[in-house]
Amino acid sequence: MLCVDIPVQMISCTDTNGKITPMRFRFRDKTGELITVTIDKVLSEEQYKNKVGASFSCTAVVCGARKTFTLWYNYYAHEWHLSRLRV
Repeated sequence: MLCVDIPVQMISCTDTNGKITPMRFRFRDKTGELITVTIDKVLSEEQYKNKVGASFSCTAVVCGARKTFTLWYNYYAHEWHLSRLRV
């Protein structure tokens, strides 16, 4: 199953220059169970051209297996979304 555009609850760190680093998040899987994921490594970060948000390519252990996925942050709505996670 490929998870696309799932809203997540995020814990992130923002430094004094405004750089955001995602650290841990949680989301509900298809059965409604709350899954908590601690991010091992941020592989890349990309700012949207019009500065409305950013995307983060990350790796973490999800459901017992190492996964690579993308997290999206919308600056205006203050919302995080998960996509491209194969569960």
